[in-house]
Amino acid sequence: MPEPRPIAVVGAGIVGAACARALQRDGRRVLLIDRDPPGKGCSYGNAGHIAIDHIRPLSRPDVLLRVPRMLADPLGPLAIRWRHLPQLWPWLARFALAARPGRVKAATSALASLLESAVEDWRAEAAASGARDLFRWQGALVVYETARAFRDAEAERQIQCRHGVVVKTLTGEEARDMAPGLTGAVQAATFYPQAAHVVDPHRLVTALVDAFARDGGTVERAHVRGFAAASGDALSLMTDHGPVEVEAAVIAAGLGSKDLVREAGLSAPMAAERGYHLMLDATEARFDVPVSSAERGFVLTPMATGLRLAGTVELADPSSPPFWARAELLEGHARALFPGLGGSAGARWVGSRPTLPDYLPAIGRVPGRRNLFMAFGHQHLGLTLAATTGRLVADLVADRPAPLDLRPFAPDRFTRGRRPARVCAG
Repeated sequence: MPEPRPIAVVGAGIVGAACARALQRDGRRVLLIDRDPPGKGCSYGNAGHIAIDHIRPLSRPDVLLRVPRMLADPLGPLAIRWRHLPQLWPWLARFALAARPGRVKAATSALASLLESAVEDWRAEAAASGARDLFRWQGALVVYETARAFRDAEAERQIQCRHGVVVKTLTGEEARDMAPGLTGAVQAATFYPQAAHVVDPHRLVTALVDAFARDGGTVERAHVRGFAAASGDALSLMTDHGPVEVEAAVIAAGLGSKDLVREAGLSAPMAAERGYHLMLDATEARFDVPVSSAERGFVLTPMATGLRLAGTVELADPSSPPFWARAELLEGHARALFPGLGGSAGARWVGSRPTLPDYLPAIGRVPGRRNLFMAFGHQHLGLTLAATTGRLVADLVADRPAPLDLRPFAPDRFTRGRRPARVCAG
């Protein structure tokens, strides 16, 4: 009897790796395919947070009002590169539409429903893949250097509480007890006890992929250019190594999903939302939880190889040269928050988050296609939502009812006229 065709997961970042593992545990034969080594894209250098508090989309009226400032300050927490504005304009127009109050409220509810099980799903995946040592389940701290900023965030805390996020407010002194060395300028803080972080995001991806291969999965280095119809209901992936016939395909390639989504007859208006990190050999760091600065828009995460300073949002052409001043600025911010950090700056990195204008990922089956699924566009929440996305994709492939309403994440929601999808040769 011939061996069944595999289900292909296109994209070996954290979302693709988690999808491959979930499908494998569901008894499927799985092929994980990517032109790059596992975890070498945006998954490599993220801040390492399981950020269950990030239930609000960035497409909001208050953020929209900051666009002029983004254009004026290239080093601000949110920045848009002037010369890339013409190509970003269509995305920004959709961003503005998504920022209408009713849309924001709906998107917040949708994100909250998706984030609700993120920690539980990661606990299960970490145990199944032998990666528990990479997680720290100690919560996360957000600090405020001005009483006004803390007051201004009260509405956000109330929204989080209404959606089930556990929030604790702290005085500046209580924050310093939790994060020794924190500057006396900090007036107040918010603590999220159910949040978590990863001490090596890249090693987490490779741990999942190693477990996948050990349990019989196949990993292939190839560039998937498109699809073609194969015998019966099967698909043929058109790769630079030739066609690969599969039973079904899951597109989880981050920004690289864009062309494949177009091949499927859909529109995916993704922006490259660049983030930077700088590693700091902080010899005097004495805190164990991630510390985010509300005003400065960055985070310090204790990791296995030092302190990772990460964050900021820069909308730019991903092929343009990095603006390294944004990474270098993070060291000054870190030393302002923790004056006695010591140590020296090390490696710096830039990566592009795949972001749809409504700040919701695309998770679902392609309309009109039994065996083509999408799992991309997770913006800042790729690591946070990877295990949850994998579980949902396994349910979709198996035709099991989803445990939550997936309509807000429909892959065809940006496709004008809701055209039926096509599958064609690449």
